[in-house]
Amino acid sequence: MTAIVDGRDIRLSPEQLAAVESQSRALLVLAGAGSGKTEVVAGRVQRLLSGSTESSGRVLALSYTVKAADEMRDRLRSRVGELARAVDAETVHGYAHMLIRQHGTKIGLPLEPELLTRDEDRVALLEEWMVGRGQTPYADPQDFLRAVDLARARLQSSADVEDWKDALASMSALDFPALLSAARMLVDVRSVHRQVKRLYSHVIVDEAQNLTPAQYDLISSICRGTESFDSPTIMLVGDDKQSIVSFAGADPTLLERFRAEFDAQQIRLTTNFRSASSIIRLADSIALDLGTKGADSAQHAARGSVVLRTADDEKQEAAVVADWIDRLLGDGLRGEDLAPNEPSTVRAGEIAVLGRSATALRGVASALEARTIEFSLASGAEEWLEGDHARVVIELVARRGAADHRSTRWQLARLLRVKESSLATDEGLRQALQDHDPLMSALAPLLDATNLPEFLELVATIEVPNDTEDPTLASWAADVEQLLDTWRAFESVTAKAGRTWVNFKLFCARRQRGDEGAGVQLLTIHKSQGREYRAVAVVGLNDGQLPDFRARSEPDRTSELRAFYVAVTRSRRVLLLTRAKSRQTRYGPRRTDPSPFLRYIEA
Repeated sequence: MTAIVDGRDIRLSPEQLAAVESQSRALLVLAGAGSGKTEVVAGRVQRLLSGSTESSGRVLALSYTVKAADEMRDRLRSRVGELARAVDAETVHGYAHMLIRQHGTKIGLPLEPELLTRDEDRVALLEEWMVGRGQTPYADPQDFLRAVDLARARLQSSADVEDWKDALASMSALDFPALLSAARMLVDVRSVHRQVKRLYSHVIVDEAQNLTPAQYDLISSICRGTESFDSPTIMLVGDDKQSIVSFAGADPTLLERFRAEFDAQQIRLTTNFRSASSIIRLADSIALDLGTKGADSAQHAARGSVVLRTADDEKQEAAVVADWIDRLLGDGLRGEDLAPNEPSTVRAGEIAVLGRSATALRGVASALEARTIEFSLASGAEEWLEGDHARVVIELVARRGAADHRSTRWQLARLLRVKESSLATDEGLRQALQDHDPLMSALAPLLDATNLPEFLELVATIEVPNDTEDPTLASWAADVEQLLDTWRAFESVTAKAGRTWVNFKLFCARRQRGDEGAGVQLLTIHKSQGREYRAVAVVGLNDGQLPDFRARSEPDRTSELRAFYVAVTRSRRVLLLTRAKSRQTRYGPRRTDPSPFLRYIEA
């Protein structure tokens, strides 16, 4: 059997083929970095849908991030063509939300439950709920919510967890952890369970090392049999060496629990097809300390390179990285680092700079900016649109979809800098828009649009008033293009009946979480998981940065070593590792100690 990689047919390895052709109803694939797990997933889906008597139902393909789910959908579409229509690729939370929107009324939820995605909204609810009970709000409500989120991810109960559940129930709202618990309740409803099992014959979970107990509980409940229906087949694909989100409740021991509970066949993919031999040797040495034998480095045709550079201070470290990127873009990769006949040219998007924290990337961002090298910092939802005016447009869409949702009014009140109570009516909102700057005032006619196409047409006609010099308005044109591009994408994948205000807002939220900018990619190591680049620089390799200074226990230090493993295995050909001998602190420059992880670098 062959797979398609970069437009070429390649033959699957015996390990990959065994996973694709396995007849086991439960399968655990332990896939090391670069071991071709995506091709295994695609090949197995192809077999299940086109070459099996079990192909009467759909495939539910779940992944850890929106970007990974979208890439899985695209890869399957290119691999299996029209059969990809029988695959629902989602994140675990995305699937839970879909289940709730279809069946939530069966457990007492509103037809369109309010989903609190912003921490500011959750803080507002918590404070309002506590004041209503005569309690003094927490000095650090974010700390309270982080602890509650972690407890719910681990399926742990406490008085604080119950209090937060009560707060959510007071406005019939859900947050991301509550999506999982509500979906789990739904699966216990017999009619829902039967419908899910009728719909899905197969479940595939990618990046399974990142599963939390709450996510695993939902997935395993879907895949257990009933008296009337066979359970779907299930495949988990993961690598415990790449489990780096324990701070969010991820538990890599769930892979072994799955194997035991489902009597799953286990197949390990050991060959790294992605990285050059020098990078594989580094990864192998780390893997040994993580309890796993690595790959066979002799199998890769490219030698590649791993280089460690030490700078005097952080500014010089950033300059070292920026110079390295400049040379790559100008001269390409060295011939001795490449496989035979491999092109040497490197595009900006094929280069990544990784740091343990976003702070470690700031110096590199400044150095690249000074050299006018295009780059993108990994952005969250708030950075998807640059200006407040476009963010107001998104909230107007949300308001038309669900006028009673408090979180929309909270956000509009923040953006317009008015009291929430003044936005309870159309008239109040219109007045708040008109009382703002000229461009915000120009948004007021959007309240009169009767449907989404008309709304977006009006947005496209709004221009920045000529008499304004406000620099914050400069982003309006780019934001409008982003909105219109998103609308066109939404139209292309959504049937006419589904082009509702609510669905478009959800589509925008998905784009916010999955969008990736142009140029050199500056990412935290955690955001880099699941991605690959031809050239990678890892910065800040000092003790206290990587590993993080807060990692004091042995499990925490092991988690930091996994993060280092993830970082070095993102590169296909060349890897630059850097550190600064001194760092600037509020007390002035301080000497640093090199990261203990540098012991893995060959002399």
